[in-house]
Amino acid sequence: MGGAVRDERERRRLKFWACPAGALYPTIKLPCPGPKNPPAKSPGAESGLSFRRKILYYGIMLLLTILASEGMARVAYYAAYNQWYGGGMAAAGGMAALPGEGTEHSELRHPYYGFAVGGWEHALNGMPPPQRAADTVVVGLLGGSLMGGVNSFLQRALADWFASEGRPQRLIIRDFTLSGGKQPQQALIAANMLLLGGEFDLLVNLDGFNEAWGSGGVNYGEGVFPFFPNYWDSRAGLTAGEILLAGRIGLLRREQARLAAAGEGSPLRYSAVFGLVNRWRQERVAAEIILLNHELAAMAGDYSLEKYGPRSWREEGAVFAAVARAWYRGSLTLARLAELGGAEYYHFLQPNQYVPAAKPLSAAEREQAYAPGSTYGRAVARGYPLLRRFNKDLQREGINYFDMTGIFAGNGETLYRDECCHLNDRGYELLAAEMLRRLEPALLRLGRDGTDGPAAALAAGRRPPERGPRDYQVAVVAEGNYLRYTREGCAPADTAALFFLHLTPRELADLPAARREAGFEDGLFSFDRAGGILQEGRCVAQIPLPDYPVGEIRTGQWTPARGELWSAAAIVPVAAAELRAEHAALTAEEPAARDYFDLYRRDNRLVYLRETCAAADTAAAFFLHIVPADVADLPEERREAGFVHAGFDFARRGGPFDGKCLAAVALPDYPIAGLRTGQYVPGQGELWSVELAVGR
Repeated sequence: MGGAVRDERERRRLKFWACPAGALYPTIKLPCPGPKNPPAKSPGAESGLSFRRKILYYGIMLLLTILASEGMARVAYYAAYNQWYGGGMAAAGGMAALPGEGTEHSELRHPYYGFAVGGWEHALNGMPPPQRAADTVVVGLLGGSLMGGVNSFLQRALADWFASEGRPQRLIIRDFTLSGGKQPQQALIAANMLLLGGEFDLLVNLDGFNEAWGSGGVNYGEGVFPFFPNYWDSRAGLTAGEILLAGRIGLLRREQARLAAAGEGSPLRYSAVFGLVNRWRQERVAAEIILLNHELAAMAGDYSLEKYGPRSWREEGAVFAAVARAWYRGSLTLARLAELGGAEYYHFLQPNQYVPAAKPLSAAEREQAYAPGSTYGRAVARGYPLLRRFNKDLQREGINYFDMTGIFAGNGETLYRDECCHLNDRGYELLAAEMLRRLEPALLRLGRDGTDGPAAALAAGRRPPERGPRDYQVAVVAEGNYLRYTREGCAPADTAALFFLHLTPRELADLPAARREAGFEDGLFSFDRAGGILQEGRCVAQIPLPDYPVGEIRTGQWTPARGELWSAAAIVPVAAAELRAEHAALTAEEPAARDYFDLYRRDNRLVYLRETCAAADTAAAFFLHIVPADVADLPEERREAGFVHAGFDFARRGGPFDGKCLAAVALPDYPIAGLRTGQYVPGQGELWSVELAVGR
């Protein structure tokens, strides 16, 4: 059986090699081999034929595979992106944006001010710092964007003013404003400029809104330390952990960009398979970038000291109060810095549409520039009243300070252009004019004296030359209880300097507790605030006096550079009618003691009366020792002595009338054990004295 199978195989092999008519080798002249002797195979003949077949076969199969893959890829692309694939689409990989990418801005972090806007030249405030020269007036402007807006108008107004006054000095105005800037940035800028050798004749600061809105509103609302620059959590940069995440994102963005470039420039970009794979890879990278961005954003909300600062305030009202105090101290600092640098300092509280009764709003302003429920409106409502509480304190400290919130009170024009605080050109023009009017005293000195003016002279240790008295006639007007200032031959410059007023009451108890140690109440005010009128060379102003009886008045005018321009002091006599009424009430009473003066106790006062009185009888000083029933009622420094001294000047407590003289001194509210009073002459001793046992 096995042999038969072998025979059949052999027969078939021989049949294959049979070559009738030379069918197998038609072009090769070889004898047809016999069944026993198959031809010898020529080297490579059969293998060459098989290689070509294989190349053809695999080439066809590869082409079919590619075509099938392309077809499936195009179908998959359409299914994924709802569009048929076209050449160049391999670069469309869904780019993920980084925070802040694609925005054009020129803000830079600054090592001292927090941030600066306008490129490095402005960030460094135009190095080198300005220098004085014989024919130059140097003005520095400080504040936020409102001062930045008024800058060009103020500069033109100043140039026109110097030209109209015939003073050809070259005017240099340096703009140190920061959009969103607030204290202590203004003080830091001024300090840095002075430390670097800057010289100024005049520093002008217009601020207030950013302190209320930025410190008390934005920063507090974001949990940022109020006195950091606005939005410091965004401006501070990245923490160490955020830098690591940002680095990973940066590497992924580079990979994303590489893939996109390959998809755009590769010769395979017309292949849907290539495009689909490339886009899938890009989208995987983009998805990872997005996740890392979310992680970075979440990390940004975590507390860090460098971004949020100390967390010292919990209650909003306390923040606004602290901001107002810092604003006040910032102005004091600027004034002292200006004085050290030989400059004059002027401070203006900027106007704002949300201050009550600040301006009758036009229809356009109500539509586009008024939103009292916005963060702007709420911040002004909370912050401005606290800022304005320091008006008198700033003036009392001798600062050229002006509250500008009411300058548009009678103007119904459209002046505000946005819901924040900014003005249109007409508004800036009016604001510049109002500021110029208040700057005129300094400008007069600068225009007349150049850099040898009062400020520069003080800086150099020289006292400026006297300019002549500008004193007013001052009189107390009983009807209406006010103090009237009158000057004949008056010029605008005579009304520019601030007026100071010191009021000494008859009784210390009438003073606020904080002023009792000083013994008087003081304040500064402008000619305008006193309702001043300048007409035909005569100026008149008047300031109301307090309700309590005033014993002495001292008043005059003052500037930071020159000090007092003039001053006058006067004792305010008690009206004769008041003295007569007091005397009539005493006639029905017996005196508590009789000596050189008769002493009466009524209405918790000690009354001194002499029926026949000459000027010499009241010339010597009066002393009054008050012994309390409980020594604990005395100030701590007087408890060892056991009494308080309440000496007084007779003219401040009373005066002469009808040949008599009478004075009254208020006694303290606490229980009194005894009184000792009389008159004395320094170096000679007592003229008379008497003791009264009170026991109440």
